Amino acid sequence: MRQWTATHMAKLARKASIAVGKKGTDLPGQIARRVDQNILRKLSEQVDDIVFISGTNGKTTTSNLIGHTLKANQIKIIHNNEGANMAAGITSAFIMQISKETKIAIIEIDEGSIPRVLKEVTPSMMVFTNFFRDQMDRFGEIDIMVNNIAKSISNKGIKLLLNADDPFVSRLKIASDSLVYYGMKAHAHEFEQSTMNESKYCPNCGRLLQYDYIHYNQIGHYHCQCGFKREDPTYEVSSFEVSPFLNMTINNHLFNMKIAGDFNAYNAIAAYTVLRELGLSDESIEKGFETYTSDNGRMQYFSKDNKEAMINLAKNPAGMNASLSVGEQIEGKKVYVISLNDNAADGRDTSWIYDADFEKLSNQDIEAIIVTGTRAEELQLRLKLAEVNVPIIVEKDIYKATAQTMNYTSFTVAIPNYTSLAPMLEQLNRSFEGGQS
Repeated sequence: MRQWTATHMAKLARKASIAVGKKGTDLPGQIARRVDQNILRKLSEQVDDIVFISGTNGKTTTSNLIGHTLKANQIKIIHNNEGANMAAGITSAFIMQISKETKIAIIEIDEGSIPRVLKEVTPSMMVFTNFFRDQMDRFGEIDIMVNNIAKSISNKGIKLLLNADDPFVSRLKIASDSLVYYGMKAHAHEFEQSTMNESKYCPNCGRLLQYDYIHYNQIGHYHCQCGFKREDPTYEVSSFEVSPFLNMTINNHLFNMKIAGDFNAYNAIAAYTVLRELGLSDESIEKGFETYTSDNGRMQYFSKDNKEAMINLAKNPAGMNASLSVGEQIEGKKVYVISLNDNAADGRDTSWIYDADFEKLSNQDIEAIIVTGTRAEELQLRLKLAEVNVPIIVEKDIYKATAQTMNYTSFTVAIPNYTSLAPMLEQLNRSFEGGQS
């Protein structure tokens, strides 16, 4: 009776939220959990396979690639594809989408929520994308976060799908006897190198890791004299091109995708690994991979008349560097709008912008950079310190700042952080109404 009451109250709350113009992605779960604190545990027991997707960068794209591909193959799933990736949002997804025919749940989970959620749900599989410094006031340094995750997932019989190229991720192998690795061959693609360096010390013995090849940052082929090393991946990208979308070869099968950005190659191989482990063939995966396009502010493209724009979320140094690199790949003049909020969901500590390579903007043909958000002035100072000699305009209202880029004929590069994404994306959709790609 308690479960029935919790579920129905949650669904009523969702309808009410939508009626007043809000998404209400967390609200149903919040209400249900107050009525029945075991609601998520009960609902999750009705599903055969639960896959958690986590990591610092790329979990939303990875999750959406998996979800889209399963749906393209007429497989019914539970999927928190609206990005609500903490306990309440995950509960909402189960309540709103579960049915007797649904046997698979694809759940993006915030890395900081893993210990809490695993007290209620034990997934059959977990895939980890990467670990970078992100919201340090919430998570602390990477070592602390990874250790907390390892403790939470240990001895639960979870199959771990690990990025072999990231030593922070591969150290999670201590937490399970069931391991599958994915990665990328040396020279599969020449990534742009950045000045931002994560720790490259061995998690086993503390010595400096030896790298045979570096893709970017700490991601590459490494080994240590103590025996810790990059493991041989079961699923591996042998080569890929970006022109402007990804054409990539995984385990000798070519996928012509509709997503841009070279960093998305790692999201694609992570998604591929999950899908193969769920039993899909290359041909079935192709149905999803070759029809998926972003509509959630991750490398999303807009075009109308002669005006173009691209938006990509950046909430840490690695994400910002990737977004700035997208600008480098766009020919001709550009206008940037960059937003920095410091709301609770963003993390109050915004010092990470000093680890991002804003200096590279000096090499681009930029008409103006509009900085916005609650910490717009800090972005202005960071660009000044980076000696970026273009007009820098402060407009703290994100809607107005984004709309202002339409006054320029050049290509708009929009870079929001976490809570900046929704208003910036909403304004771009409004400005490019009828012309979105």
